[in-house]
Amino acid sequence: MEKNVIPQPTASSNVLQVVQLIRSEQPISRADIAKKLGIARSTVSAIIDDLLNKEVVIEQGFGSSTKEGGRRGIQLGFNPKSAYGVGVDIGGTKIFIVITDLDGEVVFKEKIKTMADIDEIMAAINQAILKSGVDQQLIIAMGVGVPGMTNTATGEVIDAPALGWQNVPLKDRMQKHFNFPVFINNDVRCAALGERWLGSGVMSQNMFFIAFGTGVGSAIIYNGQLIEGHNFSSGEIGYFIDTDDVENGLTNQPGQFGTFENKNSGTGLSRHGIAPEELFKQYAGKDAKAAAIIERFIREVSVALANVCSLINPEKIIIGGGVSESMPVVLDEIKKNVQNFTPNHASIELAVLGPDAGGLGAVAYAFQKLQEVN
Repeated sequence: MEKNVIPQPTASSNVLQVVQLIRSEQPISRADIAKKLGIARSTVSAIIDDLLNKEVVIEQGFGSSTKEGGRRGIQLGFNPKSAYGVGVDIGGTKIFIVITDLDGEVVFKEKIKTMADIDEIMAAINQAILKSGVDQQLIIAMGVGVPGMTNTATGEVIDAPALGWQNVPLKDRMQKHFNFPVFINNDVRCAALGERWLGSGVMSQNMFFIAFGTGVGSAIIYNGQLIEGHNFSSGEIGYFIDTDDVENGLTNQPGQFGTFENKNSGTGLSRHGIAPEELFKQYAGKDAKAAAIIERFIREVSVALANVCSLINPEKIIIGGGVSESMPVVLDEIKKNVQNFTPNHASIELAVLGPDAGGLGAVAYAFQKLQEVN
């Protein structure tokens, strides 16, 4: 989500245009707004008066006099503290709750032990809001990231094995409890939006995000929008299969780790009897056993990302997830391989938000959906 996204309900496209312009070009006067947007001064003044009353816009002093010595116009700026969003990232072991203003500045965050009972989760969110000290009337939306397949149109969790949820109407349950809009999505997609909003993917319109954690997941952003697929299951890169897998009789089955995921996730790497972070350390130290394991990892990841570049031509690839924290030692080799494997090149970077990406991205998703609705 770019910084000029306006997660604030509006009744008019003129209002949206005015707020977007103020946010991107602040400080700016009423006269300049009218000129740039081609909207009548009287209309702009009425919109600004309303926005000032709602504290969405604030006055920031006077501008310079005109060349003719005319009256200096009052300069206007955007107030990111005029509204807040809540992000909830439900993980297999921890739930991350974060509250930010409209610019993504964190005003409260906490991690609690994961619970599968929805009423308990909602109670924990309520407590977080109370502890934050944020005026509840200023909270305009909440996004929730779930570790599983979600129907974003209905807000239903189709399948989240880590929580034991199947066909759970999560949005409906939460919407009855909270007096602001609630939006549900997959946790990896939320992490991708978090990196795009505040991390390594800022302002990227076409981006591929891949997370190496307990499993391997990914998300595709095209023209600034998430690509979710025919039945909300796009980005299942863990199911990537190569000819060696086929020759060895391996297949991908629903509800099970995919062939790529089995080998290259944190879980897969741990099957070698060494924790992933230790494997990468030993690889950096020239240990022969670790080298054999990590070199295969480098090769498989490089091939997968090269195929992604060839297929969807992203401008940027962001690598996140817990395993990525150990990957600086292999990043240059992966970059070099991908560049050699395909003529479709992309900037490849590691994520920077760490475990906070999912919660921040859930806020970004809520703000984005709120703008689409309005």
